[in-house]
Amino acid sequence: MAIRNSAKALIVHGDKILLNRCVSRLGIYYALPGGGQHDGELLTEAVRREVMEETGLTVEPMRMSAIFERVNEGREGTGSHKMYFVFLCRYLEDVPQKEAVERDAYQTGMEWMTIEKAKKADLFPRVIRENLSSLIGYGETIYLGSERRGG
Repeated sequence: MAIRNSAKALIVHGDKILLNRCVSRLGIYYALPGGGQHDGELLTEAVRREVMEETGLTVEPMRMSAIFERVNEGREGTGSHKMYFVFLCRYLEDVPQKEAVERDAYQTGMEWMTIEKAKKADLFPRVIRENLSSLIGYGETIYLGSERRGG
């Protein structure tokens, strides 16, 4: 099972955070903008590119806020191993917004949500929601742990 790196953006603007609004068979949920790192791409480049593709916004990564690991074990060698690298990013509002060109499969849009509301929302992965205040304000990278599912 290959490990896939995912660069995620924690974009805070005032008292709000930018979240991707998504819909699956289980209903509405939210996720941080961002996604998979390409070969030869720095994580900071990946987070900028992914935010631009999914939201049309330009951001500047300020610091790595958290690292989280998830293994989904499937049957007969199927499954996934993902490393989430969460960057606290500054929204460059002086750069005109472009059109989102490559949204995630379940993404239906984006939403600026108050941080307090985001702490209660169905935010994936849940460990992000549970640690949101620390991720924004702590100042150092937080290891959010590992999770193994299935098997």
